[in-house]
Amino acid sequence: MWKKNMTADDAAQVIERFLRNESLYPQEWNDFVDTPQVDPVIDKYRRECEDLEHSFDYEGEPDATALARLQAIIERLRSGRV
Repeated sequence: MWKKNMTADDAAQVIERFLRNESLYPQEWNDFVDTPQVDPVIDKYRRECEDLEHSFDYEGEPDATALARLQAIIERLRSGRV
């Protein structure tokens, strides 16, 4: 069962691993975007990631706008200004 009480750092790490194609296991990204979070701020970012999911072509380059949005989410999560 995927954890429902992620910290900002936890969420940032999952997104970073997804972007580097280094997920801890094949379904990590899906578990992340499919599991609502207790913290409403973290859940807002999770939902945004879920909305961006369709922008990634797993056999080619990701959409530049979606990539920039995920990078911005990581920065906000890491900054503490979530």
